[in-house]
Amino acid sequence: MNLRPYWQFYKDCFLFIAGFAIVAGLFLGALWSFVLFITLGPLVGYVGFKAVNSQQFYFYYNVGITKRKLIKFAFLINLMLGVPVYLVLHGIIFILFGDLTIT
Repeated sequence: MNLRPYWQFYKDCFLFIAGFAIVAGLFLGALWSFVLFITLGPLVGYVGFKAVNSQQFYFYYNVGITKRKLIKFAFLINLMLGVPVYLVLHGIIFILFGDLTIT
């Protein structure tokens, strides 16, 4: 299985996914931003990719990759990369600033 087309799709969608997560983080907080990054991020990335680069889907069809496979791959990558990055950043913030909850 050639992963290069999947990675290319993810790289093209990542700006839309990250932008969505950042805007969500500004309004909803870091935890909800992370949750939305993992769950709805690939769908937002797909919609953004479709709006900007809709002609590139012919490349993926010619390679034999469906849109569903592309979205699943993006979801798995978000899950596999997002969870460790979030945990590391959360740990660094906890070490530097302590518990940030307001009681």
